[in-house]
Formats: sequence, C-alpha cells, structure tokens
Amino acid sequence: MAATTKPRSSYDIVITSLEQNVWDDIRAHLVRTLTRIELEQLNEPTFFLLHQLVANMVNTLHYNVFKQIVRTDFGLSDSNNDADLNVLFNSELADHGDKNIAKFCELNEQHIALTFYEAGDNIVSITAPKFCQDAVQLSRKMIQTLGYKLQKLELADDTKFYTAKLVMHQAHRHPSVQSEMITQQNERSSLEQIFSQLSYGIVCFTGIGGIQAISPSLLSLLGLRVNKTAYETFARSISIQFYNEVIWGMALESPNGKFENYRVRVKTSKSNEESILFNVSGFRDGNAFIHTLWQKISLDGGNTNSLSEGDLLNEAKVHNITRNYVPQLVEKKAREVVRLGSNLLKNEECYIAVLFCDIVGFTRFVEQNESEESVIHILNSVLRRISLSVKKYGGFIDKFMGDCIMVLFRSPLDAVIAALEMQKHSHDINLLRERAELDKLQLRIGIHWGKVIIGNVGTPERLDWTTIGDVVNTASRIEKNCQPDGVLISEKMHEAIEFTGEMNFRCGDTFYISVKGKKDKLAVCYAYSND
Repeated sequence: MAATTKPRSSYDIVITSLEQNVWDDIRAHLVRTLTRIELEQLNEPTFFLLHQLVANMVNTLHYNVFKQIVRTDFGLSDSNNDADLNVLFNSELADHGDKNIAKFCELNEQHIALTFYEAGDNIVSITAPKFCQDAVQLSRKMIQTLGYKLQKLELADDTKFYTAKLVMHQAHRHPSVQSEMITQQNERSSLEQIFSQLSYGIVCFTGIGGIQAISPSLLSLLGLRVNKTAYETFARSISIQFYNEVIWGMALESPNGKFENYRVRVKTSKSNEESILFNVSGFRDGNAFIHTLWQKISLDGGNTNSLSEGDLLNEAKVHNITRNYVPQLVEKKAREVVRLGSNLLKNEECYIAVLFCDIVGFTRFVEQNESEESVIHILNSVLRRISLSVKKYGGFIDKFMGDCIMVLFRSPLDAVIAALEMQKHSHDINLLRERAELDKLQLRIGIHWGKVIIGNVGTPERLDWTTIGDVVNTASRIEKNCQPDGVLISEKMHEAIEFTGEMNFRCGDTFYISVKGKKDKLAVCYAYSND
C-alpha cells in the first residue's frame, strides 16, 4: 500500500495500561464515528472488538517490555526458558499489577494508540509497536463477522510502529436480508440441532416423583452408566428442595401446569464434592406425568458453586431488593465487565472529582428532635434531593455514611454544577421548614480533583469496589472546612475546570486551609451560582 499520513496530527487516545480509565473515551469517540457513517447498531459489538484488540495488544506489549527489562537488568539471554519468564511476569503482575511495566512504557514511548476518523468509511486507526502485530490476528474472526477490514498502513516516517485502520466493507454497508416465515418442518429440524448442540436432556417424572424415563446423554454427563440402576442414583442425587418445590408443587397444580427456569444441582458419580448445576423447565400432562427439559449451566472457569438452587423468579425478586444497596458505579462497571467477557472488577486508575456532602449539626438535630420528627424520613428526604442532582449530572454515589454522602464525577465541571444545585434544593427545603417553625438543615459540600485508584478493598466474603487515595481524604477535609450552605472547591478543581474553558459559575477569592496530614496549606475557594 502506498505511503500515507496519519488522519490527524496527534493520537486521540494513548494507552499503556489496561488499568487506565480509557474505555469511556473510546466509547464516546466510537459512537460519534459510527453515528456519522450510520452504523449505530454496531456500537456495542464494535466497542467489544476494540476492547479485545486493545487488551490483546497491551498484554503483548507488557510481556515484551517485561522481557526487555529482565534481560537488561538480570542479563538473561534469549536462550532462557520462556516458562521461567512467564513465572516472573505473572509474579510481577500479581505483586504490583501492571503499574511498573506501564511506567516503563510511558518513559520509553511504548504504547497503543487509537485515532478516530472524521470522514469516509474509516473508523479508527490503531498504532502499536511492531511486535504487537500478531496480537491483532486473535480478533480476525470477529473483524470479519462484523463486516470490517483491518488494512495495514505503510507510514514513511514510522519504522518501529505497526499501524492499521479499521474500515467498513462496502459489501456489508447495506446487506440485503430476505425475511421469511420458518416452516414446521424446518422448525423441527432446527429444534433437533439446538437440542443436540446445547446438550439438552429430558427427564420424565411420575406424579409422585419416580423417574419414568431419562435421556442417556444426561446420565453420561453425570458419569453414570446407562442402565436402570442409574435411574435411582440420579433420583437420589437431586436435592429434596427440587422435589418439594417442583414435583410436589406441580401435584397441586391443575392439569397442564408448567414451570420455567428452575436451577437444580445434581451430584456426579465422581465425588460427593462435585456437582453440576442445571436449568430445568417443564409441564404436567393430563396423566399427571411431569415432562422436564434440562440444560447444564456453564460459566467461565466452570465454577457454578456461587449460584444457588431454586426459582429464578425468586432470585430476580431478591436482586430487585438488594440492587439498591449496591453502589451505582459497581453495578455499571460489573455490567460492562460481563459484556466484555470478563468476570472480575479490576483496579482502575483515573482522574476523578470526589465530592463530600454533609448535613450540618445533624447529630445534635437527632438528639433534640427524635421524639418529634421521623429522623430517617427527614434524612432520606434530604438525601433524595441530593441523589437527584447526582444522577442529573452523571455522578455516582460511592457510599452513604450516616448523614454524609460521597460522590464521584468524571467531569470536574459537572461536580460543581451538581453541588450548586444541591445547595439550591437545600435552600428550598429550609424555606418550607422555616414556615413550619422547624430547625434548618444546612449542607456543607467539599470537592477535590486528582488521580485515584478505584479498586477492590476487603475480603472475598465482603468486598467494596471503592475509591482510594489522597484525593478522597483531601476532599473530606475540604468539606469539614466548608461554611454551611457553601460549596468549597480546591484550586486543583478550579484549574481542571478552567482548562476545559467551560467555567459557568463564579469563584470567590482563593484562601488557604490547614489539612490534617499535609505539611503545606491547601488553596481553596468558594463556588457560587451565576443565577
């Protein structure tokens, strides 16, 4: 291919670590690009593709950089066993994450870079060290499936980097799709293939729980010989909970009653410790026989021990009750992680605005008014107003701490605008309380901006995915120094917003406060609404 130039003078996104907070930026650029070329329906799968490409390239980058470091620092030659190198590499990641390797990449200009196009059917160019080129091939099938091509670019001024651009195949721009109704014969054939490919099995129970018939494939899956004795073994391996809730429960149903999506665990013949979890649906016929369809539940890693038995409808009800107790950011990131094919929330390093909001003198208020007002009702009415502002401006509630709330914002400007609106709501509430001759409930709000780590804290039995770092502690100290009804922000917050050029609020004079644990005083100022 003839030499070409980069579509822009600089990269949109430069990546040296998977713990960088780049995914929101990648998604925003991608949505804008795909909207331009009228391919919005490919937003999610293309984002998944880019995530896969970047992750594979970063992993390859880190391994090769680590190899360079080890061979330089420890004098290991190319003849050394790769298995030994893998042990050292995995040990480094386990002990320190990818922080040290990423730092080396930054200092030595080793990175993955994305540049999004603004014209034509070009979507994004990907630049990486040449040794990362083979990592692209791991996503070749998905690239083809989505109707894309990855074209290598030969850049005249680039000898160390591999660059390729992702473009849409013209043949896939407007594919012709012939819609038709499936025939009964084709439906039966399709069902047979689905049944075979997804390893479904059938078990037919009598009205009192005996097994009348069973699929041989189901017995084989459980390590049982296909004979009559296996019927009894299988029946004894099913939990009593299944018989109580399904078999005896179905006996009380009218004829042709049915149930769906019931999870049941069956012990295998290999060990009393081993079991397989199935999803079961079925119906009761007019002769009181219960026909059931069984499918093995598979998870990444094969571990289904964390999933309970029982009706999924009840599980959904439990989830609906408990989901409001889960921090919003955790649920959002968990859904994103699952969508991208992983099952673990990884530590994330990013710049963020941390906001603390506290109700002034609430402890004294509780002591004086507990017998006259519902303290929980009053607290929730205030926090509800605060939460509305948080949601409106894209923030995430990290935690409630009694009458104090900690909130995270990706945008420093949104954090301040949300805080000013919170104070406006507080003013409105207090006007009503004054008319009712009730005590005021004033807010103090402090905000700081900086680099934090959002990560897992705790034990496997009880984990928090929360924000850690000096920024959090400093934001809390700023809030403690704030006057009632005020919004006090750090100079770093002020500078971060000024940098965006979108300052649509007023700031008071800068002054300095003493912060516990810091030698130097901290520069802060009050923010005021333009209204």
